[in-house]
Amino acid sequence: MNHKENIDTLPTEQIHDGTAFVKRLVRVGKKNGRLQTFNYAWIKKGGQLESHAHPDGIEYYYFLSGSGKMLLDKDWLDVNSGDFVIVPPKTTHSLKNPHNEDLKFLTIRTLLT
Repeated sequence: MNHKENIDTLPTEQIHDGTAFVKRLVRVGKKNGRLQTFNYAWIKKGGQLESHAHPDGIEYYYFLSGSGKMLLDKDWLDVNSGDFVIVPPKTTHSLKNPHNEDLKFLTIRTLLT
């Protein structure tokens, strides 16, 4: 399973009458769980989310603007606008913004079923 994707590399599907389009980030059944939170968040210059883990669920990050560094287990990933990161259960993760622009992102957290 890929833990990081970029919106530009995901397949586009035509839906409804062909005038609407979707890029599926999460599909029920592929990445199971019950929705717990859906957040719009940001980190200011020099800020960070402390290292933590969720023993009971999966967390998804979609980066809207800015860039930063994300710790996923023992690996630091560069994250940028359009990136999508999946944090598996019990995986230590952290996020920091060493840049001048706010790092803006969405998070979705699901509980394991």
